[in-house]
Formats: sequence, C-alpha cells, structure tokens
Amino acid sequence: MTTTKKVIVRTKKVNVKDVAKNEIMAIIQNALTEKGIEFKDGAEYGMTKGTIIVEHEKADVQIKPISPKAGLERYQEVIFKD
Repeated sequence: MTTTKKVIVRTKKVNVKDVAKNEIMAIIQNALTEKGIEFKDGAEYGMTKGTIIVEHEKADVQIKPISPKAGLERYQEVIFKD
C-alpha cells in the first residue's frame, strides 16, 4: 500500500492597506526632505509605528497614516441632503 503526502505551502498574506500606507508615508517623507523640513520617527515619542513628527518652526505636527476599518478598502463619502 502506498501513501501520498500532501504538501502545504504557506505564503505570507500581503496587507494592501499597510503597503499603501508605507508608500504614501515615503512620498510625504521625501517631500519633507526636499523642502528641508526636519522630521522624526513617532516611535521616539511613544507613538504607533509609521507615525512621523514634523518639526515645524512654530509647533510640532504629527502625521499618522490611518486606513479604513477592517473589511473596507475605501472610505465612504457622506452626502448630506438639504
């Protein structure tokens, strides 16, 4: 009697929201660098991964990428009726 073996290949699932956030934050960081504006990683201030702190001359500004909640890929526009 012969036995067959089932091979299971596990692949890492790509989180498209994380990829999008990383791409956008890279664009923002490049733009800030080109303008000569200083910024730091928010982790140095105890903030979540991906957050940056922009050191503006008048006050610091936090930039944090946030994507739609689980199950959604896009934000839904709210339309108000008069």
